[in-house]
Amino acid sequence: MARSRKKLGDILIGWGMVKPEQVETAAKAAKTSGKRLGEALVEAGYVKEDQVAKALANQFGMEYVDLSSEAVIKQIDSKLISEDLIKKHLILPLAKANGKLQIIIHDPMDLELQDMLRFRLNVDVDPRLSSRAQIKDFIENKLGKQGAGGSGGVGGGQKSLIAKEVKPGESLITESIDRTIDRSVDKSVDKSIDIAADDAPIVRLTQRMLAEAVKMRASDIHIEPFGDRVRLRYRIDGVCIERDNLPKRMQNSILSRIKLMSGMNIAEKRVPQDGRIKIALDESTVDFRVSACPAYHGESVVLRILRPDSVKIGLVNLGFEEDNLAVFNKVIRRPNGIFLVTGPTGSGKTTTLYSALDVLNRP
Repeated sequence: MARSRKKLGDILIGWGMVKPEQVETAAKAAKTSGKRLGEALVEAGYVKEDQVAKALANQFGMEYVDLSSEAVIKQIDSKLISEDLIKKHLILPLAKANGKLQIIIHDPMDLELQDMLRFRLNVDVDPRLSSRAQIKDFIENKLGKQGAGGSGGVGGGQKSLIAKEVKPGESLITESIDRTIDRSVDKSVDKSIDIAADDAPIVRLTQRMLAEAVKMRASDIHIEPFGDRVRLRYRIDGVCIERDNLPKRMQNSILSRIKLMSGMNIAEKRVPQDGRIKIALDESTVDFRVSACPAYHGESVVLRILRPDSVKIGLVNLGFEEDNLAVFNKVIRRPNGIFLVTGPTGSGKTTTLYSALDVLNRP
């Protein structure tokens, strides 16, 4: 049974930093103002912000980083990510170790920020905690003055991949996408369709979008027209993450390209259409199930990414109990009838069906 997380107030009381009645008073103030308990305690003068940060680190099982320590300051390498990203989100990069980027944050509950960093930097994130005040003070007074970073163990060749994150508003049509996917992608994607030279930018954009989504292990690509832009989002681990906002003038070209690749009628824009795309990528074949649906600002397109090789994992690896597996094997071999597999998105319906077909297709 999972252990419940200890409350912030109880931690501070246990450390002797506040009294129970002070926590109670601050809790009432926090409820009235809509602020968090830690903020209310600091505003009331009961504790300091760094004490709350230490308690939060203890509460969430994170490492606390004291930015008043010169030893810690020497480890910070602000060149690992852009200064704009540091200032916008009040974060500080430490080093890359064991395939993870150590990042100092001030809010352990901001999981959206951590997901965004993983996506933008294309690297797993190992968050550490410090107080907002200490991070802000470092950014305002020490950022860029502590040297090129030190003991984090990130050399020039290693850090370049992280430093080149895609900036907000940067289009996929630029070379920025080359920073997150192999430059060889263009050679393996969609060789089956010849396009005129003047359409090359749209072709490259579409190719790179598909390749990047596969590389990021997205399950869906959402292309959503708005009045002034075209929003591109990837669904990764069930969460839609905004990848880019493309110029409105590119809308028709992008949609036409996708409809052409998926075998849809390019001229038809008033009724929903479905199609499929198959591309060769990294010595494997990836299928896309494409749906286009008319919307207020133009057709909205969703591409579901299907990886046949990854879903054929074998019936014995699906997690069936031994008795249920025997029943399943018997049912799929019946010469007639209907076999239904139901469940929510991502529950394993396609994996189950592909695995069953793989068994039936064996001689």
